[in-house]
Amino acid sequence: MTFIFKLKDEFQGKKKDEIAQEIKERLEKLPRLIPEIIYYEVGINSLNDPRAYDLVLISKFENLQALENYKSNEHHKQTLEFILERALDAKVVDFYS
Repeated sequence: MTFIFKLKDEFQGKKKDEIAQEIKERLEKLPRLIPEIIYYEVGINSLNDPRAYDLVLISKFENLQALENYKSNEHHKQTLEFILERALDAKVVDFYS
């Protein structure tokens, strides 16, 4: 599963780069808290292209049930709420490899 996020330029007095770093740090804690996560990589966009999204999350789960368990996990729900408050847009691609 791959998510990309377009972040707000500012939220609660913090600039976009600070917001991106905060989100990255929160996301990187989840693999220690949610055993269903097999692979988890978070990246912050390094180019200043207006078409670019600001943050990417690439994750892998053993099967669909593991993904559903992840989605219903309270740590995931809290993190997702934190992100969506600070995001202008989010896109997702789910695929099996």
